[in-house]
Amino acid sequence: MDRALENMQNAGLIFMFSVWLQGQMADLIILKNHPHLVPEFIAKPERVPHEFGQLRAKYWEKQFGDVRAEFLAVFAKDVTAEEAADLEHVYHVRNMIGHAHVSIGRDYMLYRPAGEKKEKAIVSALNLKPVDDQVQPMMVVLRFWQEDIFKNISDTIGRLDQSCFARLATSISIPHGRIR
Repeated sequence: MDRALENMQNAGLIFMFSVWLQGQMADLIILKNHPHLVPEFIAKPERVPHEFGQLRAKYWEKQFGDVRAEFLAVFAKDVTAEEAADLEHVYHVRNMIGHAHVSIGRDYMLYRPAGEKKEKAIVSALNLKPVDDQVQPMMVVLRFWQEDIFKNISDTIGRLDQSCFARLATSISIPHGRIR
């Protein structure tokens, strides 16, 4: 496959898996805040309770960053520092994909943070190293066709799903498979 198309395909996979993580976070928030919904939610996997469905639909209107912030607040005592850092990593990568300059004529995408505050947050979360003659504000080159880069974000997404979200689902008596 052409590298430019592979880059776009991998970016799409990363983005959609971040949407999937956002849905899991929303479900965990709802079920933690509304424990009376848990028995019916578990008993009828083919159809979610009406009240749950209404609450879930409200989360579809929210940005990833807002859901992430609420998730971290609701589960503040349960999420480790490493898991919070993983969520921050996914948040910034997702945001960069969503706001990237894309061309099928090159094997990378370009992203420029919107201001110094955003730039500092990205540099910190992604552990980016400055390059010589860096333009200001900085420009981030996204090469998701590179196996190590794609594997890193995929592993981060997998850790959140299989470790963090699975553990939190169990803590509120939800089979993880019900929110996956």
